[in-house]
This record gives sequence, structure tokens and C-alpha cells, in this order.
Amino acid sequence: MSITGATKTREARLKGPGRPRDRQKDEAILKAAQRLFLERGFEGASVDAIAEAAGVAKATVYARFADKEALLKESIESKCGEFLDADTLGWRPGRTLRDGLIAIAERFLSLVTDADALSMHRLMMQEGQKSDRLPSLFFESAILPTVRRLAAFLDSEAERLGVSLKDSEGAAWRFLGMVKGEDHMRAMFSMRPRPRAAVRRHVASCVDDFIAANFSRP
Repeated sequence: MSITGATKTREARLKGPGRPRDRQKDEAILKAAQRLFLERGFEGASVDAIAEAAGVAKATVYARFADKEALLKESIESKCGEFLDADTLGWRPGRTLRDGLIAIAERFLSLVTDADALSMHRLMMQEGQKSDRLPSLFFESAILPTVRRLAAFLDSEAERLGVSLKDSEGAAWRFLGMVKGEDHMRAMFSMRPRPRAAVRRHVASCVDDFIAANFSRP
């Protein structure tokens, strides 16, 4: 599925049948859910509490989300969408492959070092000690879509540049793993972040190495 196609699918799911959905209510519910899941955990964050925090009726929440797992899934996808949106992952005239990958790498690094994203990661690790149900949901809602959106971007760039890219999804995994590097580890251990200039050099080096390995013609 293309990047824009994935975005439209999510919008259609939020809109649902019948009258147009109130986007402000959707956003209020998702923001409240994100906060309460992080503060109280999955079991501790009741739908009643989420509805109250969002300023809507409980029935309004259930009219939009089938159950609490669906709400968690959508809140995770919404958080990821704040950082890696269609504009960041799309091509526009005048932007080179290198510029595009630098923009993606910087946004991705901002995501994986974001305080709320790190808290959600830790929460999923705790949940994993009880069951793999919620960690699997996190993997399928946050990680896989990010990899696949990046793979779609790489495929489109390879086609545009006339380069053969045999395994775009594998390349996406390698790129994201390389970008996380030291800065993600520092954030995970609540250490002082590196100077911004050092982070920019790291990102540029990752992008240059990735392009040389995957987009250089023989």
C-alpha cells in the first residue's frame, strides 16, 4: 500500500459510516487515552476515565472505537503519525533522496527519543511479562507500519532514480536501526542527550552510508 493510501485508509476508519465524524472529539479521545495509558497502564486506564478526561460521554468513545484495545492501537498510530506523516515520507519536486532521508531520519529519531514514546515502549515491556498480546499490538501498530511506509518511500525513490532495490523492507529495517544508534540508547537510560551538531553529523553519516550501500549503480 502506498503512503497516501495508508493515510486515507486510516482517515476512512476514523470517519466511519454515516454522518461526518467530529475530528476534535476524536483528537480529544486519543490524547486522553495516550495520557492515561501512560499514567495508569492498560488495565488501569478505564474507558470511563478516558471519556471523562476527553470531555465526552462513554457512549461517544464506543461509537468510535470497538474496545479499549482498538483505542490503544489508534492512539499509538496517532502518536507515530505526529512524527512520520505523509509529507515527511513523500517526494516533492526539488528534494533529493539524501534530503528526504535526512528529513525521515531526523523525524524518526525525534519519535524514538520522545518522552511519551519511550514511556509507551517501557509500558509494553512491562505488559510483555504478562502476555504478548499488547506488545504484539504495539509492534503491529507502530513499528511495522513505520517500516512499511519507509519501504514504500524507498521503492518510489529507486524507481524514480532507475535503481534496483531488491529488498526495500529489509533496507528500511537496517536504516532505522542504524539511525537509532547512541541517541536512542541515551534516551532509554535517561542520559543527557548529545549536542545537536553531533546528532546531525550522525544522521548525515547514516544517510550517506545507506545511499552508498543501496542506491549506487554498479
